[in-house]
Amino acid sequence: MVEHARMHAKHKGHEAMHAEMVLILIVTLVVAQLVLVQWKQRHPKSYNYYSASGMPTKHLSDNICAVCGQPILVDVSEEGIIENTYRLSCNHVFHEFCIRGWCIVGKKQMCPYCKEKVDLKRMFSNPWERPHVMYGQLLDWLRYLVAWQPVIIGLVQGINYVLGLE
Repeated sequence: MVEHARMHAKHKGHEAMHAEMVLILIVTLVVAQLVLVQWKQRHPKSYNYYSASGMPTKHLSDNICAVCGQPILVDVSEEGIIENTYRLSCNHVFHEFCIRGWCIVGKKQMCPYCKEKVDLKRMFSNPWERPHVMYGQLLDWLRYLVAWQPVIIGLVQGINYVLGLE
């Protein structure tokens, strides 16, 4: 009983310390996310995995999708049975799902062939299709969180150590 009382006396005030540690973790996560977003906006080339001259170095045939390399069987003006064809403002033609995957999941909002900016509002004119963009942004946030988690946890541990929190 006496040891139990000593243990409580020794750990008195730890609840406040734990609350501070959780607050530091949350603030560090938010600040790290903001820093990563700013970095991506200021240094977009650090997130691109292709050469500076562009992805393909050959001439793009009008009936080949530059994303998947498969033939395009449906004309842009026609309604496809399985998949539609989509023409960007730069006049390059792609399978609809290929260019959507390129822009949403791949986080590259540019033509895979000439790198002209893709107008997502024009591509997703139907309001029911816009959650896909939000889903892509959520995936992007989760990728940052997973990739940078060791750095963030190390930073939080350092802050806790400097502030004397254990």
